Amino acid sequence: MNLRFILFLIIGYFLILSSCNLEKDIDIDLPAYESELVLECYLEPGQPYRLLLSESQDYFNNNTDNPLIENAVVEITHQGQTDTLPFGAYFDFVFNKFYNFQSNTIVPQNYYEDFSIKIEDDRGRILTGTTQIIEAVEIDSLVLQFNSSDTAALILSYFIDPQNEDNWYRRQLHTGETIDGGRLDQDFITDDNLETQDGQYVFGSAFDYTFGDTLYSTLYHIDEPYYNFLQSVFDAIGANGNPFATPSQIKSNVEGGLGIFTGLSYDRDTLIVQ
Repeated sequence: MNLRFILFLIIGYFLILSSCNLEKDIDIDLPAYESELVLECYLEPGQPYRLLLSESQDYFNNNTDNPLIENAVVEITHQGQTDTLPFGAYFDFVFNKFYNFQSNTIVPQNYYEDFSIKIEDDRGRILTGTTQIIEAVEIDSLVLQFNSSDTAALILSYFIDPQNEDNWYRRQLHTGETIDGGRLDQDFITDDNLETQDGQYVFGSAFDYTFGDTLYSTLYHIDEPYYNFLQSVFDAIGANGNPFATPSQIKSNVEGGLGIFTGLSYDRDTLIVQ
């Protein structure tokens, strides 16, 4: 069999394949989607009660943001006192956050008693949740290490993990003139099942920084429900649009809806590369 005949067979094979219609449209009947209340509420001592309340929507909806909820009774109870949060437009210009419910009551620095929330909208949907604020874990020290040519530095953040208890953390590292206008270089979560020496942990970075850079190291001490919520959010973001990834369901700590109701405790330290 000569080469010309082999080439003829190959070309003929591909011509036959190209003439075949290998596509087929399949109609799938999806069940009607029932929207749910979506809550983001972080209780930060020294800041007012505030939250973002919205409504989930169909994945195939063209809108990119969840519609905000306006008509709802929002109540947070602590030590037998209930505060009703009015609807409005509230901005946190430090961290560029927006809230649509807020009260004038300041979140107390109470680490021992529960906070509870109850939300009922004009459609009769009810969302409830309970949480506590846990104490922050302090950053012990920030240390710079330079590369062999002294042209770039990495930062090491040390802290002591409280012993004889399970702990979870969120680590963020910003750089810039101000933290709100700076660049977020690290944002991850972890438990305390890591190799340590006498309970001392260290979070490091790459050699990404040079003289004059201002670094902001933030250590959030979070509870397990918030850890699970963040992990499910990160997994959902990674799976979105990826046909080979396993779909991730958001792990909420509220009943009657989706989202998170938790305390926000953190320690932050700043270091300038010199």
